Amino acid sequence: MNIRRVPIALRLFLTVLFASLLITTVSLGVLHWTMQKNFARYVADVEMQKLDLLVNNLSGVYSMHHDWGNAIQAQILQIEGEAGPEDYDRLSRWWLRRQYDIAQQQRYFEEHRLMNVAAAVNSNSQTQSVIDPEELRHIELNLPSEYVPFEGLNFPLNMSSFRSDQKQNNDGKKQFISMPDRLGLGTRLGLYDAKKQFIVGEPSPAQTSWRPIVVDQKVVGYLALKPVLEQDDALSINFFSNQKRYLFLIYGLSFLASLIVALLLATYFKKPIQRLLNGTRELTKGNYQHQVMVNRNDELGDLSQQLNQLASILDQHETSRRQWVADTSHELKTPLAVLQAQIEAMQDGIRKATPEHLGAMLRQVTSLKKLTKDLADLAQADAQQLSCYFTSVNPWQVIQQEVENFKPSFAQANIQLSATGQDATLQLDVDRFKQIMVNLIGNSLRYTDAEGQVQIHTHESADEWTVYVDDSPLGLSDEQLVRLGERFYRVDDSRTRATGGTGLGLALSRQIAQALGGTLSFEHSPLGGLRCKLTFPKTLQNQG
Repeated sequence: MNIRRVPIALRLFLTVLFASLLITTVSLGVLHWTMQKNFARYVADVEMQKLDLLVNNLSGVYSMHHDWGNAIQAQILQIEGEAGPEDYDRLSRWWLRRQYDIAQQQRYFEEHRLMNVAAAVNSNSQTQSVIDPEELRHIELNLPSEYVPFEGLNFPLNMSSFRSDQKQNNDGKKQFISMPDRLGLGTRLGLYDAKKQFIVGEPSPAQTSWRPIVVDQKVVGYLALKPVLEQDDALSINFFSNQKRYLFLIYGLSFLASLIVALLLATYFKKPIQRLLNGTRELTKGNYQHQVMVNRNDELGDLSQQLNQLASILDQHETSRRQWVADTSHELKTPLAVLQAQIEAMQDGIRKATPEHLGAMLRQVTSLKKLTKDLADLAQADAQQLSCYFTSVNPWQVIQQEVENFKPSFAQANIQLSATGQDATLQLDVDRFKQIMVNLIGNSLRYTDAEGQVQIHTHESADEWTVYVDDSPLGLSDEQLVRLGERFYRVDDSRTRATGGTGLGLALSRQIAQALGGTLSFEHSPLGGLRCKLTFPKTLQNQG
């Protein structure tokens, strides 16, 4: 079954776009729902800010009577005298509305008093009448028995009309003048006690806006205002319909912005990813010199650097492989060519099969055998398949045995050989360790001039055991020292070939040392030649 392939740039584009749309949809939806739910409450809170005078008046009323019921009853008796139960219930229902009208009248007269004073000061004239503060107290003490709106009242109100209207009532009671209430606040007020138990006014729903009434820093009651708007009335529906159009406009703009941002972001990531993909394709084709140019300070930039490093390493390995094949072919070709020439000479009768001739052929075969064995060991070491059998070994005894074996060769070459060291115990493969020491001592023998010297000594610390093999000149340059340990590398190719060297001894010794858990390094010798430093950690003593 074939599954349609979706490019990563398209996935990133769709992910960013859908995520932005989801966030925008949820945000605008929550905003719209919150506005619908709390809009009426917000309007009521704004309206409640206009009732400061009423709240202050109610605080004063409560401070005089210390109980809402007593305050309402006292003011009714003061205004109406004795009232029956029916009149008392009726007057109680209108008491809070009358308190609101008193506060509105106070606010109106206070505003016009300030206007009159300002006008008098500016005109420097006494023709403007200033309202007497006693008039406000007069209005409060002479409330009528019932609510009589004065529909003919035109604002601004002046005192002459106010006084003439008062005299029109023949029963001795003052006519109550109602202030305009365009917002209908007076019909939506409710008074509650300190426990929010309803007292008088208009009972309010759960979304009521509350204003505490405080006397002596103690809440004695609450003034409640019923919301003028509901979610399902015509004004609210019209308001939210307009808001919804704006929200859809914002949603459309957000969709367009998300589309552009997602497209730019997908393009921003697509280009370096495409370059990385092309770089890997070049590597699979064997073009290890190809470099990916991604100048970014993020994970994609790090990936491009790692890919370039991988290409360099693969290029080095490929170069080494080719050099390995060329060197191996060259090393095998030389002894084989010598053998072929000797055999052909015997076949043609030019050379007879004498012991000397057969001995020369045997030396070529031995050289080939050693070369193939070293190649096999290196191949096993590269594949980490070099077999090692660890046991408790005294490495100093092994070194002494090999020194004794090499003494005749050193004496014949007129080279002084000395060895000093101490016994130790390590977990090593005896044969592999001997192979390393034979290669190191044999290498010093091949490259040390006559009347030179080779010194072997050991050093032991708390964590490591080390053996040093130092020889005298032929000296080494720093460039030659760095290349030591490379396969088929010879400092003096002619001398090594004459003594039977394959150019693999130091490389193989380094691989064997790593397989045994140690390290082999090369330095300049105090004697002027080469120092081979072979180190093993003592922690290997518990192995095997």
